[in-house]
Amino acid sequence: MNDLFFTEIIEERDEERLDKFLRRRYPSIRLSALQSFIRSGKVTVDGKRIKNGAERIKKGQRILIKLRGSEGEIMERYGRHAPTHLPVKMDIETLYEDNDILVLNKPSGLSVQPGTHVEKSLYNVLIGKMKEFFFVHRLDKYTSGIIIVAKNYDTAKKLSYMISSHQVDKKYVALVKGILREEKEINEPIDGKMAFTHVKPVDFFTGYTLVEADILTGRKHQIRRHLSSINFPVVGDDLYGDREDNKRFRNTYKLKGYFLHCAEISLIHPKKNFKITVKSPLDKEKAEILAKLRQ
Repeated sequence: MNDLFFTEIIEERDEERLDKFLRRRYPSIRLSALQSFIRSGKVTVDGKRIKNGAERIKKGQRILIKLRGSEGEIMERYGRHAPTHLPVKMDIETLYEDNDILVLNKPSGLSVQPGTHVEKSLYNVLIGKMKEFFFVHRLDKYTSGIIIVAKNYDTAKKLSYMISSHQVDKKYVALVKGILREEKEINEPIDGKMAFTHVKPVDFFTGYTLVEADILTGRKHQIRRHLSSINFPVVGDDLYGDREDNKRFRNTYKLKGYFLHCAEISLIHPKKNFKITVKSPLDKEKAEILAKLRQ
């Protein structure tokens, strides 16, 4: 059995993370496998083993993966077995578009990225329409509303920096269990990292409150986890909320998933230096639920 050397690749971008570079160049291999290759020292950059996926690589550097086995054996062990990279036809509302940025209105129930058990995702929709695109932030599967897509690497890099340095304002709308009577500032770390959410009530119903949530950080499930931490969980959220109440609510109001919506994003255009504010009203499902609650 011979060592298999993946084709040596010369990087054509500056400051791209090593793990993202490998994901881009080897889409048919599972991300977990690529990350394992890095951690176990099977990836070299200019002949030096790099074990940190966050390492930034530079234009002109030579990247090599060294594995044992034939190409067929490698793909059998590490390849993606689900058809996650097939284009999917689906109409998604465009809220803003120019040469650098595409802002979409993501429906609830659509994952952003494909996965082992996810064949229909926003990624699959876009590969059928665009040659190159970059997600600069995420929305959970059942979070509807605004998502920003960069059309080129330079814009993606700038937008990612803007988001990580809190230069992008994001406003969400959520329906929570309980009556939240005053504004709250939640400053509780998530997974050991700083996380800040500002919440204020905007409407009241019997046993529920409609709130606006502004986030300065974008941690995993941040709004859902923070609202649950103050005992006002998002309606329909079985992971962090009240499953029994969610079951009753779904039976009554036919909610799919949970009630969380990205309603507004404001930022300075990374290339043209003017302010963009994009708004998204609640989708039909959530708007109808609020109408029923008001009856």
